[in-house]
Amino acid sequence: MAPVDLVLLGLVFLFAAGYGLLNGMRDAPNAIALPVRTRALTPRAALLLAAAMNLIGGILSGGLLTAVWRELPPVVPEGAPGLVMALVAQAVAIAWGYFAWRRGMPISMTHALIVGLVGAGLALSITGHASFEGLWTPTLVTAMLLGLVLSPVLAWLLSWVLVTPATWAARDAAPGGVNHAARMSLAISGAANALGHGVQSGQRLTFMVALAFAAIGRPEALGWWVPVAAGLSVALGTLFGGWRIAHTLTDTLVRLDPLRAGVASIVSAGLLFVGSFALHLPLSSTHSATASIIGAGVNQRYTAVRWPQFQKVVGYWLATLVAPALAALILAAAASPLF
Repeated sequence: MAPVDLVLLGLVFLFAAGYGLLNGMRDAPNAIALPVRTRALTPRAALLLAAAMNLIGGILSGGLLTAVWRELPPVVPEGAPGLVMALVAQAVAIAWGYFAWRRGMPISMTHALIVGLVGAGLALSITGHASFEGLWTPTLVTAMLLGLVLSPVLAWLLSWVLVTPATWAARDAAPGGVNHAARMSLAISGAANALGHGVQSGQRLTFMVALAFAAIGRPEALGWWVPVAAGLSVALGTLFGGWRIAHTLTDTLVRLDPLRAGVASIVSAGLLFVGSFALHLPLSSTHSATASIIGAGVNQRYTAVRWPQFQKVVGYWLATLVAPALAALILAAAASPLF
């Protein structure tokens, strides 16, 4: 292996760890914001529970290694071009994720990572180091983005629909009993959300390491140590907690009673599990959690959703599909002299 390839491989591993840490910190509110806001769990207990579930989820993602290989591009560039593609995609995803976190915006780092890979692949095609059609077929890109686009739509719709039977079933119950049952469901579904997020994040990090190993011609080096390391990095990041985004989800964007919060949390957890284990699709825990909260908030007699704030969040979602791709294209093109 050339010295430059060895340095790039080390940087890919370093940035993968950084991606896992930031992802855990940013996405902790997806699991803990509603349980903490409704007093189902204390902040400390919620963070510890989410970190433990993220670790377990990361380890369980090792069972999806076959699915990870299926998601790899048909032709991974060999040597430095392939390593730079992985490195640049992670760098722009980290930068965009941190930028959005500073502003309290719940965005999908999975979106940022995928479009970063597409932007870097386009740069390699322009500089003549790879074939974009061989690297990213339209079918592959469409399949990966379709899951990310459909998840918020399904989350919103399911939450909106399921609030009606939930409130009907609780119509004759005492408010205290309903809230107690809702808080219990929030504690359980919050743990399930963290577990699903750990599986999705572990698969994403394993994908990036698999891409790097494929670039150096060592695919056999990918083993169970990768998802375990991914789970550890995400769990450690979770302990820091992204309270800026938790405030956005539960106060700035919408306020829910415990019953509707329980419905929203159950819907987002269910989508993550179906996407991970049944369909093997990359789903965004941020989009699922945010959309399910909005869907449950819309189905109330009083206006709970702050639509100007929601429009701002959607604006960041759309920008996530553009800004990281442009940044990755520029950075990968600038790095072409390394080849």
